[in-house]
Amino acid sequence: MDAAKIKAGAPAEQREWEAEFEAAARRSLATRFRYAFIHTYKPVLDDAPFRTFATMADYREWCATSLPEWLGYGPAL
Repeated sequence: MDAAKIKAGAPAEQREWEAEFEAAARRSLATRFRYAFIHTYKPVLDDAPFRTFATMADYREWCATSLPEWLGYGPAL
């Protein structure tokens, strides 16, 4: 695919995006908030209402051993 098309979008596609943005701008703030956030289940993290740790090291160890790597809670490289 052409890089310029990806960046700018085809004229018809750009008009469609603008129409969608204009329609969104006309919605009430409450409606925009209702549709802005999508809850995605996160395994392990969402399975308990809260967790506490005595130290940051305990928290980091729990993340490393308990959470799937794809969630991104592992150590920074």
